[in-house]
Amino acid sequence: MTPTVSVVIPTYNRSALLPNAIESVLAQTFTDYELIVIDDGSTDDTCERLKPYMGRIRYFYQDNRGASAAQNKGIEVATGKWVAILGSDDVWLFSKLERQLKALATLGNDFAACFTDCIYVGHPDLSLSAFERAGLKPNSEFGQLHDPIKYILGSYPPICPQSLIVLRSLLKELNGFDEAIGVSEDQDLIFRLALKTKLCYVSAPLVRIDQTPSRSRLSDSLGRKNDQLYAWFEYRYRKWLGMSEVADCGARQTIEEQLCALYYDWTTAKLRHLQVEGACEKINEIRRMGHSYPVIFSVLLSRATRKLSRTLRRPERHAS
Repeated sequence: MTPTVSVVIPTYNRSALLPNAIESVLAQTFTDYELIVIDDGSTDDTCERLKPYMGRIRYFYQDNRGASAAQNKGIEVATGKWVAILGSDDVWLFSKLERQLKALATLGNDFAACFTDCIYVGHPDLSLSAFERAGLKPNSEFGQLHDPIKYILGSYPPICPQSLIVLRSLLKELNGFDEAIGVSEDQDLIFRLALKTKLCYVSAPLVRIDQTPSRSRLSDSLGRKNDQLYAWFEYRYRKWLGMSEVADCGARQTIEEQLCALYYDWTTAKLRHLQVEGACEKINEIRRMGHSYPVIFSVLLSRATRKLSRTLRRPERHAS
């Protein structure tokens, strides 16, 4: 029988945490699902840890190719009408799938994706939920997310991939995750989803996301400013600007502003490492976006001044 939901857990060297994620799926009050584990080339004892579950999961191993490729493999082998992806270090609360499917059934066929609020565990500085950080204040159990692009392009998007459930046919139409993007590939997919369907939410925090600082994760590369990281974001912004739907959703200006800010960051990084030729290339990109040389140099000088001021104040804090 074809299941209603295909649950996909991509994993890489998370053998100690993976059983918790699996158990949270097996404990769901909604039971018409298949559970797929995509092992993206783990070198730990993941396979051994999965032995007790082999009768209840579909297990696939592939050479290490990254998060996007692992998630795409899960979408490829899924057979359910809906697909939900869970990180191997995260867990769902027991009513997550049931409440999302109730929301989708109530709101109708215009909605091909639904997400929930999430809470963060393991990090002392993340006391707010995903909705609270984004400034999203629902006044009902579930409903439509109006102006989703505004939230997706915000500083703290409320839609976490671990909380999403999406029509498999729509994921196929969108070709899943873009494997050319090494970070924030989930935001790219969610952005493209929002251009194709209405999004709804369940206001309860039904996902626990592990943000333990000592645990390595793909998003750690966000803290390392290097050319590859900047290039991934540039690719994503350029890709969005090339989409015909972007003009209709009113997001072009915001995306252009974020791309321009990226070029300023990139230029600053180049200058910090005395890569003058590379900095000039990025300044030319800013020029092509309409900024004059006086404006560019004024912004760069202002950034340098703020950084110097912060640096000079550090000894004062230590002395006090």
